[in-house]
Amino acid sequence: MNDRIEKLQNQFKEKNIDCFLVTSKENIFYLTNFTGDSGILFIAPRKALLITDFRFQGEIVDKVENADVCIIKKPYIEELSSHRIAKRKSRIGFEAEDISYSLYWELRKKLGWLKFKSFDSFVEDLRITKTKEEINKIKKACSILDKSFEDAVIYIKEGVTEADIAIELEYRVKKAGGEKPAFDTIVASGYRSSIPHGVASNKKIKKGEFITIDFGTTYEWYNSDITRTAFLGTPTKKDSEIYETVYNAQKLAIESVKENMKTRDLDKVARDYISKSGFGDYFSHSLGHGVGLGVHEKPSISKKDNHCLKRGMVFTIEPGIYIPGYQGVRIEDTIALENNAPTLLTNSKRELMVL
Repeated sequence: MNDRIEKLQNQFKEKNIDCFLVTSKENIFYLTNFTGDSGILFIAPRKALLITDFRFQGEIVDKVENADVCIIKKPYIEELSSHRIAKRKSRIGFEAEDISYSLYWELRKKLGWLKFKSFDSFVEDLRITKTKEEINKIKKACSILDKSFEDAVIYIKEGVTEADIAIELEYRVKKAGGEKPAFDTIVASGYRSSIPHGVASNKKIKKGEFITIDFGTTYEWYNSDITRTAFLGTPTKKDSEIYETVYNAQKLAIESVKENMKTRDLDKVARDYISKSGFGDYFSHSLGHGVGLGVHEKPSISKKDNHCLKRGMVFTIEPGIYIPGYQGVRIEDTIALENNAPTLLTNSKRELMVL
């Protein structure tokens, strides 16, 4: 962690800025180890200042690294302006995707001598590759999902609602050590399984239906993500064909992962297989996304994305087929790219579970 702020500072000239304001709590944690949920981090060319309030005095502030800490009672921006740690007409960068409209205009009002420049992913570009320690935390979060799914799958029965399964699953995740859901748990059965993000509803599960379950958790700030699709009853030939197509597309994509491969080429591996199987019109989203402090972050495994896969990247591979008015299937795993090969971090059974 010691060189993360320095890496940002070394890019100031290239980015045409003199200082940078971090408001994303995930990015503040990444740069300083600050675990509080309120504060701002100002990075100057040779120092960094974390401004927060009295609620985080003691243990939380004591763990802060690489930044001076200022505990205040007045608004953060007033404190920052009183320090005058940025010279007149300095160019300040800020996080466009995190900052609120009101905070932006407060900055302009209180720090009007500065020139402002927005960034979409300055810190996030550093986060795209993970250290071994970060990968181990994601791996632990993934192992929690595997255990929880195995414990909860017995509750999938006819007449049980999607919401019932989600509640049971979230209880199991918490009991196994998950800190909080990474996102709203998806449980989508029957015709609702054709909705990629069908958050659990009060629909009752029936025989002859796919049940798609997509859930995640955090462990020490790091996220995990997995999707499994089960079948209640006896699948038809069409159902089995849909599942096998998704299963094989995912398997091919995982086996294709290697360093320096373009993300769009990895997406193409799965997309071409699904298309050649006759279901190309029903795979409507990207093949995957990065996982880390955000459950959706860089890189995007998409036909529109042109990142090169690098050692230390962690991302999902999640092909799907969604036939409106019928049913859908998705299989998703979180993987890490290590030693020029993929390491599966989620390991629950991928073959079709017939319940």
